[in-house]
Amino acid sequence: MALPTVYTPDPDAVRSSEPVVIAYDRQVMEWSEAGPEPSLALAYGPDHGQRVEIYRPRGAGPAPMLVFLHGGAWIDGHLGWLRFMAAPVTQRGFVLAAATYRLAPRCKWPAQLEDVGAALRLVHERCEEFGGDPSRIAIGGHSAGGHLTAMLAVTSADAPIRACLPVSSSFDLRYGDVATESGAGRVYRYLLAERSQDAQASPLAFVRPGLAPFHIAWGEHDLERVASSSERMVAALAETGGGVTSAAEAGADHFDTHLALRDPAHRWYDRLEELCADRELAADAHRTG
Repeated sequence: MALPTVYTPDPDAVRSSEPVVIAYDRQVMEWSEAGPEPSLALAYGPDHGQRVEIYRPRGAGPAPMLVFLHGGAWIDGHLGWLRFMAAPVTQRGFVLAAATYRLAPRCKWPAQLEDVGAALRLVHERCEEFGGDPSRIAIGGHSAGGHLTAMLAVTSADAPIRACLPVSSSFDLRYGDVATESGAGRVYRYLLAERSQDAQASPLAFVRPGLAPFHIAWGEHDLERVASSSERMVAALAETGGGVTSAAEAGADHFDTHLALRDPAHRWYDRLEELCADRELAADAHRTG
């Protein structure tokens, strides 16, 4: 179902009072409000949180696609946090499918993972309609959004994805006996219905051979639980023989890593292009070179 391309905030969001989060929200919204309107806005379910915005590059398709999810600790965030990425992604020749999902605590785990799968299915089924290549779909996200796409990549054997590119994400939610008021404890306070679900929501617990390639990025000054689980996820993927690359962004904190993606020349986009290169064209060039 096509929707009006009018941004409305999610009424379920649990707003943070932390100055760094407020500054991040102010900056991304300033950039996003000055950015392009989506080519199409779609619903992949009946809930107001089940939405995707499509941004098309200029030129003829079929183009590779990036499905990208916002962060917000599973309790905040919206499509307005992603619109600033439309210009750099489309400049790189990709279709951007910016996706949101039902937030906790109104919707408990695994509703968010189910939403990511449903959003990806919609994009895959309809991608030719908006100039996308169904064989070249990458998924990624910032913070909680990256966690969700990583979770999908390691648990869904038939997901139509070429690669997964999480940014400043946590890959192990097994925090144990921590206070629910702490940063790590919000997983138990808001997201999970039962503490025992923390393993079910940890991508690191599901790493296996045969996964799509990963590129994992985080900041030098990121949250400790993000940095440590990113390093362990890279090591676990490497042990399986799967394709994985990583980048610890010098001087960057948890929010800088996403804000940096406003730059179309950022090396994260270089890796995205490499992972979604048209293999048939590359093979033809090799044969005729």
